[in-house]
Formats: sequence, structure tokens, C-alpha cells
Amino acid sequence: MTPARSKKADIRDEALSQLSSTALILSLLSVAPRQTVPVQALIAAGRLFEMSERSIRVALNRLDVDGKVRKLSRGLYGFAEGAEGVRREVKSWIEAEDRVVEWSGAWIAVYTGDVSRADRTRLRRHEGALRLRGFRPFRQDLWIRPDNLRGGVQVVAADLAALGLAKASMIFIASNFSAVEDSVTRALWDRASLLEGYSRLIEELKRSEQRASALSIDQALVETLSIGRYVIRHILLDPLLPKALLATDGRYRLIAQMRQYDHLGQRLWQAFLARYVNTERTPDAGSQDRRRVRNHRAQ
Repeated sequence: MTPARSKKADIRDEALSQLSSTALILSLLSVAPRQTVPVQALIAAGRLFEMSERSIRVALNRLDVDGKVRKLSRGLYGFAEGAEGVRREVKSWIEAEDRVVEWSGAWIAVYTGDVSRADRTRLRRHEGALRLRGFRPFRQDLWIRPDNLRGGVQVVAADLAALGLAKASMIFIASNFSAVEDSVTRALWDRASLLEGYSRLIEELKRSEQRASALSIDQALVETLSIGRYVIRHILLDPLLPKALLATDGRYRLIAQMRQYDHLGQRLWQAFLARYVNTERTPDAGSQDRRRVRNHRAQ
């Protein structure tokens, strides 16, 4: 019988499997001091994750076509001028709690009965937008979430539209459900799973940070980026439920732990990128990177 793998190993494997060439490029652009990165740095970073040069260049071209990145000069890339939404979304996890306000008990509802089902790609994007902002299906063609996000229904509607919500959707406020319906709405989210996930990810971040000084620089670069992105993805997908529906302390602690972990990852990756910005690499660059890991652990 094959021994069961630990949860720790499962998380690292899953985190690595979810990291695409596109995700790597956007991550490095977001951490770069001027949000510009030489293509050789992207290719070198790709090698750390066993991504080919071709896969990096294909991803760059796709992001360029999609209007998310642009070529600034020969061999230098940055975010495209119209990609403010991409930059904001990459970093939005940091301010996730700032989006939450007190809940009055009302719900934001989205009716989708008039949305065409013919284009499956658009439909997936439409439903993905709803799930990304914490909506769950309540009845056929009706999705809801607590009305506890800053700006209320108007801001949420604009946000959903930017994420790909179908124009035929109708967005409105719902309230004063019957006792039976109210109990149904409160059971739409797997609250036990959310709480368990907060604890599991907090412990994973702590373990990874403790291990960092014992890893090689390349291993630390791979681990901090892959695990960091994995946790950030979970934060971005969090429904941001109000205290009346979920004990929110775990969510607060997870975001705080991720901020601390992010400091370590940024130090390592900024040092990595500096090797390609400063063409004259010093002979002891690896030792300098190592000291950054140890100094972080000592703080």
C-alpha cells in the first residue's frame, strides 16, 4: 500500500500544478519595483518552474493580444496602459477586508433567466464572475450573496460587469425572506470548509516560512511564489461573509499571515529580478539572496 502523502506535500504539489506561464508573468510584473521585467528574467524564472522559453514567449504574446501587457522596448515588458484592472486584481487580496461593511441582513440578488446559454465560453465567464464575488445559486436562475460589500449593489454591479457578467442579468436587493427561505440562504456556503481552510492555509504559510532559510535560493523562489499564489487565490475566491454568517477571525488571521509571507517572497523575487536589471551581477549575488532569507527569519 502506498503511504498517504501529507497535507503539506499535497498543498505544495497542488500549488505548483496551478501555476501557469501567464500567472508567473503577471506575478513577476506585480512584484517588480517599476512593474517592468526583462524577458530574459521571465525566461530564467520559467526555468525554475520547468517552463520552456517557448511557453513563456507564447504566454507573453497572448497577454499582449489580450491587452494585459505590452512590449516597452526591446526585451522589456510591462503592464499595458489599459490593464489597471489586472494590476488591481493581482493585489486586491491585500485590501480584501476593507471591502467588507456591516451587514443589514439584506441580500444582493442576480436574476439570470434572460441570459443566453448558447455561448458556453461566455456563460462560464458569466458564472465565474458571480462565484468570484461570492454569489451562490439560490433558485433556478437566481444567485445571491449578503449585501455587505462596500459601495453596495451599484459597485458590485459594476464589478461583476467588468468580470464578465452577462448584460442580460438583472441585479437588485432582496430582503425580508420567510424564516424557511432565510435558513436556506444561510446554508448556501460551506462554512465549516471555509473555517477549516483558513486554519490549514495559515499553518502552511507558517511551515513554509520556517523552512525558507534551509532551502536553496531556487527552491525558496519556487516555494514562496507557488504557495503564495495558491493562498492568494483562496483569499480572492473567499465570499467575504459577514460575522452574522461566519466567524471571521480566521479570515483576518489568514490575510495577516499572507501579508507577512508576502514580504519574504517579494524580497527574494526582487533580488532575483535585480540580477537582470543590473547587468553586472556580483559574484556573491547568491550569498546576498541567502542573507535576505535569513534576515527575514530573524525579524
